[in-house]
Amino acid sequence: MRFSEILDSISATGEQCQVTVSDDWMQGRATYGGLVAAVGNEAMRKLVPRDRPLRSLQTTFVGPAAAGTWRIRARVLRVGRAVTLAQCEVLDGDQVAAVQVGVYGMDRESAVLVKPAAVDSPRKVEEINEVRYSPDRFPAFVQHFAMRWALGAKPFSGTRSPSKVFIRHRDPAPLTESHIVGLVDCIPTPALSMYQAPAPGSSLVWMLEFFEHDLEFSPEAWWRIDSDIDAATGGYVNQTGLLHDPNGRPVALSRQLFAVFG
Repeated sequence: MRFSEILDSISATGEQCQVTVSDDWMQGRATYGGLVAAVGNEAMRKLVPRDRPLRSLQTTFVGPAAAGTWRIRARVLRVGRAVTLAQCEVLDGDQVAAVQVGVYGMDRESAVLVKPAAVDSPRKVEEINEVRYSPDRFPAFVQHFAMRWALGAKPFSGTRSPSKVFIRHRDPAPLTESHIVGLVDCIPTPALSMYQAPAPGSSLVWMLEFFEHDLEFSPEAWWRIDSDIDAATGGYVNQTGLLHDPNGRPVALSRQLFAVFG
């Protein structure tokens, strides 16, 4: 199933939603976390008007969500003059797979204006070979994304380095807010490059914060995510990412806590 087909298939009755996800979105024993987060955001969006852009999406991955039919329980926590807060749970059977809080807010007049500086890629996307998907080398969900590494070591190369990766959906449908949520998480944590042999990792908490909201780009346009590890102790990794739109403008911050094994 294409990403857009999954989002379009979400059915809602009041605060209860349902969606079916195919096994080509698996990431090890769980469904790809970016898709889980996007489904939850889309369920909350059925309760929150689109004129309030997504500012922050916090996702706690409680347990693995298998392929199949999920239930989503969404509700609005508070509606203010400019900001709406919503919460949802993604359930696989009777087990909670993810808990989310979304913050959706209209622009305000403010004397404070600070934006991250744009950082150029060391190579143009046209100069880089695309990663070729192989089912014996990559999780199934990778087939739905195109990736080109501009900087950084590949997973399991025994090398410590930050990464800059051009990314896009292979889905030809027009981009939506939830498409970008699902896109940001598609590259592996840079921590995996420090291993010399395959080892599992699992995202525990993911915070995604948007400060720009322009989605008027072709589905074939390349975005770029720059990621690096901030700390890694006791089998847990803290990392930060900065998403750039196809014009090279920083548009979102990503913070994740991973558990790594081995």
